[in-house]
Amino acid sequence: MADGDLLRVGDTLHLGKADWVFGDRSMTVRVSDIRYGLDDAESPVVGILATITSAGRDGRMAAIGVYKSALTRSGVVQRRQPLNGVDHPHS
Repeated sequence: MADGDLLRVGDTLHLGKADWVFGDRSMTVRVSDIRYGLDDAESPVVGILATITSAGRDGRMAAIGVYKSALTRSGVVQRRQPLNGVDHPHS
């Protein structure tokens, strides 16, 4: 899988404490923007802006670094599926 396929804006991430840099708790977030690291094969981390959807901070925005190794584990990345089963051309 190419790094560009690991993560997309709109994906939901179910992160454990060890899945993100300075992680102090598990949380679920929705990716709003990918800032750095996804296009750099040497970077172990992808920097994202995300909306927290659990962990007692619902609705807050956060800038976090997510380890690429976490993104390859089953169940961490939940990709939104289009209602009609067809990808939007801008996805």
